[in-house]
Amino acid sequence: MNRLLLRLALFLAFTSGALAQLGNFSDAPIEINAEQTGFERGLATADQNVVIRYGEVVIYSDHAQYNAETRDVLVEGNVRIYREGNLFTGERAVYNLESKQLTAASFRGDFYPFRFAGDSLSTLGSNAYLVKDGLFTTSDNSKPDYYIRAKTVRIYPKDRVVFSNVMIYVGRTPIFWFPYLHQSLDKEEGLQIVPGYSSTWGAALLSTYTFPIGDISAKLRLDILADRGVGIGLESLWGGHEKKRGWGRFRSYYINDSSPGTNKTSLTREPIDPSRYRVSFQDRTYLTEDIYASIDINKLSDARVLQDFAPHEFHTNPNPDNVFALTKWDEDYSLNFIARKNLNEDYFDLTERLPEGALDIKRQPLFGSRVFYDGETSAGYYRRNFAASSLVDDYETFRADTFHQFSYPGTYFGWLSIVPHVGVRGTYYENSGRFQDETTITSNPSDTPGAPPKTTSTTRSVLNGSGSVFRPVVNANVEASFKVSRAYEQVQSRMLGLDGLRHVIQPYANLSYVYSGNDPSEILQFDRLNRSTQLQPIDFPEFNTIDSIDNWSIFRLGVRNRLQTRRDNLTFNWFELDTYFDVNIDRPQFVGDVVQDDGTFSNLFNRFRWYPLPWVNLTVDSQIPVFDKGFTEVNTALNFFANQNLRVDVGHRYISGNSAIYDSNLLVLGGYYRINDNWAVSAREQYEITDGTLESQSYTVHRDLSSWVAALGVNIRDNGGVTDYGFVLTFTLKDFPSVRIPLNLDPESLTGGGTGKNP
Repeated sequence: MNRLLLRLALFLAFTSGALAQLGNFSDAPIEINAEQTGFERGLATADQNVVIRYGEVVIYSDHAQYNAETRDVLVEGNVRIYREGNLFTGERAVYNLESKQLTAASFRGDFYPFRFAGDSLSTLGSNAYLVKDGLFTTSDNSKPDYYIRAKTVRIYPKDRVVFSNVMIYVGRTPIFWFPYLHQSLDKEEGLQIVPGYSSTWGAALLSTYTFPIGDISAKLRLDILADRGVGIGLESLWGGHEKKRGWGRFRSYYINDSSPGTNKTSLTREPIDPSRYRVSFQDRTYLTEDIYASIDINKLSDARVLQDFAPHEFHTNPNPDNVFALTKWDEDYSLNFIARKNLNEDYFDLTERLPEGALDIKRQPLFGSRVFYDGETSAGYYRRNFAASSLVDDYETFRADTFHQFSYPGTYFGWLSIVPHVGVRGTYYENSGRFQDETTITSNPSDTPGAPPKTTSTTRSVLNGSGSVFRPVVNANVEASFKVSRAYEQVQSRMLGLDGLRHVIQPYANLSYVYSGNDPSEILQFDRLNRSTQLQPIDFPEFNTIDSIDNWSIFRLGVRNRLQTRRDNLTFNWFELDTYFDVNIDRPQFVGDVVQDDGTFSNLFNRFRWYPLPWVNLTVDSQIPVFDKGFTEVNTALNFFANQNLRVDVGHRYISGNSAIYDSNLLVLGGYYRINDNWAVSAREQYEITDGTLESQSYTVHRDLSSWVAALGVNIRDNGGVTDYGFVLTFTLKDFPSVRIPLNLDPESLTGGGTGKNP
């Protein structure tokens, strides 16, 4: 017989001494399969094509010895050990089946995302490893283009790797030495370096090092800016795991700015103290399953610190909030306690709530009937805190508001849906008043002898108070709609992603009436209407600007068109078009609103969505003055992959005839083109056709370096005639989405040009 199968049970049957020593043996048998096997003096031997299986452990080798007393397996020659999804290869190893201890010499292996080799490898406990004189890399090439060499390495699979006495090599060139490195295998941690140049900062070297503090991921930031100085910061992030819903974040930054007056915009800049900083803290903690506390604190040294040193944040949120909220959530209602304070009142406006309590009851059947009820009740002390430089006086009051609404949805004739709503609201203001402009003329002596004095005029909005106010509101509206559909099963097109087609038409109408007992111009504005080119909601509670409520009678008419097809056995909206307009029977006069269309009919609105294939989509939002005078606005976005190497993004914004907004005809073009396996280019341009200004340009050349992608990018921005530009050279690890070890160069910090990774 060429192959013999030996099981440990047979060994024990032949050796009563071994059976006595082992006692109750493991429930997993040991299976040894080899060309030649033997058993002598308590040792089982196997040679040629040895395969040992024990539970989930599989060992391959040329020669093996098994000691039933110590339960050690000695393997030699072309050794491969598969254990818990990890592979180890080498020439010699000892593995204990009882303790699962592994000791090996001149071994190689992998722990995602690393490949490693070491002079020796041994286990630490049941699920950890110690490598001495180890070499680590994420490159899968036989000659890795970068690697880490460390004196000792402790590996905790699926958790972390700890290096000591570390040298980092690119090719064969050592570039960094660290006495200690800690890298999480499931968190974004490690060293990031971004060198570059910006006309705002001068030559710049941005670096961050991320490290753990218990379960908290901390980040140390060091920026060396030639024209501004040295900036330091500490950031941390915690929570957000599946078993821990709460999360938190802390960010801080400080720089003694050597050029705080640097201004790459066309707007004037106020004097700024060179000692500049930001401190922010956000946290959400679940006290119980349905009660959680939220905190958002942001303290800034001046109004421009985010613009200068965190431009991405500034573009999305230039006036960060300062608020504490305690929320009780239920399927039928939510209860909120909110406190909001303006910590940056010298340069930002904010509506303070000191404090506010609110109860929101979601729409639900009333006592199990067909009548539905929803409501809102809130009370608090409110203060409109304007910036120190504002020409508007601060104002404050106590406000109590309660809203209750009933609806009776029904379907008639089997196809017509009608939903009437009736609601009442009462709001009490401890103080009220109307703003009036007051002009102050100041006379100052002229600098020229004999010349008349200089006069300057300043206009401020001053509040003339008129005591307390109770404002009643009544709202009523009727919504009606129906659907008509037809299926076209014969429509089949692989090119357009069609597997049958169904056309659904849904005409709808909404007649809304509101009566308000007071003119909103006589009510202090806290929850106020923000200017927008879009139509406001005409239903409650969707219309949530409590203090702006005015009389209105509006009839909204529209029709939705959908073309649906099948994809993956699901209904997919292939095409959508929503067309609607308002008939203003009684137009509301909102405080501060600049009415662009004061006629009976609003613009005609169209919301167009087309998703023919996964790699192409088109959206168009438009409004045009079809029935009455008004303005025109069209916003278009097209994204598609022309082929596997080329992606193109096209955007266009057009607005004309709105006096509250500058006319604009803005074209945005972007794309990524992979020239070959090693080279690619990307670009993005933003061009304002109205005044012929190329507002922003971004160009990047990408070079694939096996494990890395190198990118050289330039970003140019025209800020109202003032040019701001930057250059950056980056290196980013490929196929390494969450781990950045030990070196990563991220381009977004300086130019916002993307990650430099091949898509």
